[in-house]
Amino acid sequence: MADSLIKWIECSLAFRGKEQLFRELFEKHSSPEKALDHARQSKLPLGKVSVGTAENILDNCRKSGVKIITLEDISYLRSFGAVPAPIVLYVKGDPQVLLSRDPVGIIGARHPSDYSIRICTTFSKELARNKRVIISGFAPGIDRCAHLNCIREGSKTVAVLGCGIGFDYPYGSAEIQKEIAASGAVISEYPPYSKPVRTNFTQRNRLIAALSSKLLVVEASSKSGCLNTVSHALTAGTDVFVIPPHQADVERYRGQAELIRDGAQIAFEPSDLL
Repeated sequence: MADSLIKWIECSLAFRGKEQLFRELFEKHSSPEKALDHARQSKLPLGKVSVGTAENILDNCRKSGVKIITLEDISYLRSFGAVPAPIVLYVKGDPQVLLSRDPVGIIGARHPSDYSIRICTTFSKELARNKRVIISGFAPGIDRCAHLNCIREGSKTVAVLGCGIGFDYPYGSAEIQKEIAASGAVISEYPPYSKPVRTNFTQRNRLIAALSSKLLVVEASSKSGCLNTVSHALTAGTDVFVIPPHQADVERYRGQAELIRDGAQIAFEPSDLL
């Protein structure tokens, strides 16, 4: 089992950013080792990785209680559909939470208005009371508001990280990771303690979209990263809901106005998502 996981970790590092290519090779060759050998023999451009690196990652996961899910897990694969699934997913907490019925993704600004915080609090609490698992990206602002209100209602939430599990980012949030993992799950496609890199967060967005049965945009400017998550949601066939902008002519809400104009559904109250 250990040798198999080491090979999966090797592949996740070698095929970083080329997950769809790996999936095609894996489906053809039926093993991560054969898929990696084929890619190397074909001289495909892969990331460099040593067996020692993969062994160290596996050892770290075992010591810190981080579970490893691979593409071999059929129930895991089912969650991703058309969105390129991570080759390996690291999980702190209960992996079964990822298979919950009708999870709702909640996303929004890192520096939201008081109006948006109030709306997010109302929606996340009511969804939690109705046993909906909330998916979000663990960023300050709307993400954190959704996670914490879900916990306060005694429900489960999933934090999708843009760094490795255990890395204290945003700084001072390590204890919140532990709170989330106690009942829900903290997940990442990056090995434990990996530092955050800007491009990681764009990659992370596809996971939020894929794991959500519905996606709620609470606040978004015209340049918000939320719009990237929305594009992944549309690819995955996920229903997108938008909170009505507090002021449609103000930039901090312009992304919401544009999404509504383009056909996104308006969420006036939590029941619209139930």
